[in-house]
Amino acid sequence: MRSHNLVQSHPLPPATQPLRVAAPRPDQSPVHGPFIGRAEEMTGILRAVREPGSAGAVVVGAHGAGKTAVLQHVQRFLGDTYLIHVRGLHSAAPFPFRALSFLLSELAATVTHPALVFGAVSTHLQTEAGGRRVVFAVDNAEHLDRSSSALIGQLVAGNVASVILTVTDFAKADPAFMTLWRNASLRRFDLRPFTFADTGLFVESELGAPASRECIEALWAVGGGNLPATRAALKGFVQRGTLTRRGEAWVLLPDRLGTGQEVVGNSPLLLALTPDQRNIVNLVALAGALDWFDLARRADPADLDTLQDAGILVVDSEVEPRVRLATPGLSVAVAQAIGTAEALDLYQHLQGLPAASRQIAADPARLVAWLLRAALPVGEDQAVAAATALNDDGHYARAAELIATLGTAPGSHRLAYQGVVAALGQGDLEAATAHLAVLAAVEDRLDPAAWTLYKIEESRARRLRPPADAAEPLTEAAERLAGWQRDAQTDGDERAAAELARLGRKVFLARAELASFEGRYRDNLETLPGLVETDASASADREDREFQVVVQSLLLEAQATVDQRSAGYDLARSLVRRLAHPDVSYRVADAALLRVETAFLLTGGWSEVAELLESIRRSSDRWSFRRGSLTQLSEGLAMVGLGRARDAVSVLEPVVEQLRVTDPHGILPLAGAALTYCHALASPLEHVIAYLPLSEPGRGNSWVVRRAARHYQLLASARTENRGEAARRLQERASKDLQDGASIWALVSLAAAVRLGRQEAVADLGALAASLQGPLARACTLYSRALLHSDVGLLIEAMECAAASGDYRLAADIAQSGINATTRNQDRSGLRIIQRRLKELLPDAPQATAAAANLDLLTAREREVAAMAAAGSSNRVIAQKLFVSVRTVEGHLYQVYSKLNVSTRTELAELVPAESDF
Repeated sequence: MRSHNLVQSHPLPPATQPLRVAAPRPDQSPVHGPFIGRAEEMTGILRAVREPGSAGAVVVGAHGAGKTAVLQHVQRFLGDTYLIHVRGLHSAAPFPFRALSFLLSELAATVTHPALVFGAVSTHLQTEAGGRRVVFAVDNAEHLDRSSSALIGQLVAGNVASVILTVTDFAKADPAFMTLWRNASLRRFDLRPFTFADTGLFVESELGAPASRECIEALWAVGGGNLPATRAALKGFVQRGTLTRRGEAWVLLPDRLGTGQEVVGNSPLLLALTPDQRNIVNLVALAGALDWFDLARRADPADLDTLQDAGILVVDSEVEPRVRLATPGLSVAVAQAIGTAEALDLYQHLQGLPAASRQIAADPARLVAWLLRAALPVGEDQAVAAATALNDDGHYARAAELIATLGTAPGSHRLAYQGVVAALGQGDLEAATAHLAVLAAVEDRLDPAAWTLYKIEESRARRLRPPADAAEPLTEAAERLAGWQRDAQTDGDERAAAELARLGRKVFLARAELASFEGRYRDNLETLPGLVETDASASADREDREFQVVVQSLLLEAQATVDQRSAGYDLARSLVRRLAHPDVSYRVADAALLRVETAFLLTGGWSEVAELLESIRRSSDRWSFRRGSLTQLSEGLAMVGLGRARDAVSVLEPVVEQLRVTDPHGILPLAGAALTYCHALASPLEHVIAYLPLSEPGRGNSWVVRRAARHYQLLASARTENRGEAARRLQERASKDLQDGASIWALVSLAAAVRLGRQEAVADLGALAASLQGPLARACTLYSRALLHSDVGLLIEAMECAAASGDYRLAADIAQSGINATTRNQDRSGLRIIQRRLKELLPDAPQATAAAANLDLLTAREREVAAMAAAGSSNRVIAQKLFVSVRTVEGHLYQVYSKLNVSTRTELAELVPAESDF
């Protein structure tokens, strides 16, 4: 036997190394490693191959679904079988037994008649297998030559072998395999396309480090669930420098968008196309979408079929079927790689397609990009329409790139305005200031609408440039609009009066948004409720819908912060209905969800609206907020609430690195502070120090970001510096919160102070919680009463209330407070009850103990030394790792032993698990 033909051990080639799997253990199921997105299918395939009497499995999936990777991965778990790898090739299909020629060459030369082949091969395989199960692993089974297919089918039907087939179209495979499937002896497994989450795991495995969500989204936009396309995009992005390593993670550089040539040059799908097929792809990429009948009249149907089979073209079944590329990112990449002459030829060709010109005219961003690619002139109206469409869809970087390419002529105030929007959408104050200067130069020539919008954007820019007065432009706009309205009413110009009223409403909204930014939530509670319309009118136009989205999100945020949540659920339901409407722009949706999610996530009560918001994320393809650092930050904050500090670190580190590149929403201080706190819980002191500068908020950040960042800073300082001082400052912070009208934040501060052991805050916590609503207030009321009255029953109720609302860290801290108290009072019965209930509520959380109460007394350096000593490191080794003297280590250990009341490393190891998040 030649080992290179009959494969018994088939290592993964470099191209499939990212499919990570740990070695199997006897006590585990066959598939237990994190094989990306296919664990269930893998288990089923292996079971089908090994079950007595089973013919095996057929794996069906589109091009790029990972069928070959699954097949290669399965082979790693079939070391107890005699494995034969076969690959079908379209070019070899006409030649009999071509796919099995290597196997037939092993037979005796006397076997020449086809009728003798089955018996000879059967005998040969049984001899070579030596009692092991024979398994054919057949890739691209629909391209096997008929003779090879028939022989394998006979061997399987005769129970000589099992088979694992991969096919794109099962109907094109040999009828023998279809018969086995109909007889239920061959199990079928259909591979779904890779999900976004699967793609994230795949990309991080390829890169060997975490990647920001922006990175994954950029690659998903090109590859979708197609692995070859995703790998090609990844290679192109890295070559171009669009993806780069920063610190602990890979990030996306938004100012380096021209990756088309690299993506196309690395794509095996695109490189294999014929010139005619590539011409079709280029035309569709530039147009965005084309009428199917238009394209079918101009293209070879066989080429269209091939492109659909390869997963490059997709036909959307609408009233009039339309053809597009599989993903929008692939369309952009292909268009970027097209030269000027070809783009011009294709544009001229487009004019001969009856419906195409109308379709491309309806997509101004696509049209202008094509005109620029073909070096054709672009009119100002076209440019403004394109930039507006890109900004509305949240493509601020592309809008900015377009405006930079065209330039803003001295009189082009409309394009300058879109430049401000694009710049502020990316957090680029310098570019926004430059565009505002263009508007300021022609301010006296602007009509009322253009002038009002300019003042609103000037106010937004001033928020990022303290100590500039952000309210001044809005006050000026309100005063001037009022004067214009008086003049219009005097002149009886109803149309002008209506337009001025519309502009006045925009200024009103801008002032409400500024109040939110500055933390003046009571102002919004006074002015907004009367404007809410919870019943959406079918006749409402886009402006009305967006007005309601802004008003309702601002009101929900204020209610969450000031604690007027009685109508919050109904308001949230109304907001969700409006956000689902396609007329609502990404710009408005992003800002609305940032307010609502941040407010509820940071101040408790998140479960009240989370389910509603999740429903729209699942149902809407255009949902905007599940993008970028905002999403990752909310996931990290949720993990903090769940007490999963190490998991939160892995999520927040890529966020922080990405925000250091671009921070359009001004959330870096919050992300940095949350990461600092998590490192204080779970990491060496050096990691805490490294992120402290990033956690410092400035006046250019919103009130909620500054407030939340300060909160996490104080929690981190309680772990690294003086616990009592941090608790005192939290109690002081609560007084300031009450002055600001942020009642829930005051409650959060007092709860944190009590959790840190500040007895002076217990009564204040109870008094405030009793006056508020929601699950956090209920848990804190019980918590305070339990501590004041030393009531274990109330304490357990408080734990249960916190756990039910999803705040597992609060539940664990309440338990720890009870354990501290029962330990001081030598109440062993109460101690056992609390520990037992905590284990029931949070079975996966590190369990609080009496010793854990003393762990909180350790400084960050003492905890670091304790963890290494508990893990078995000698004093000398600890000193070398921390770059301190052995004497210093001995001093730290003396303090550790004293505080924990232990005298040996063995006792220390019982209290300090090496991997705990204490």
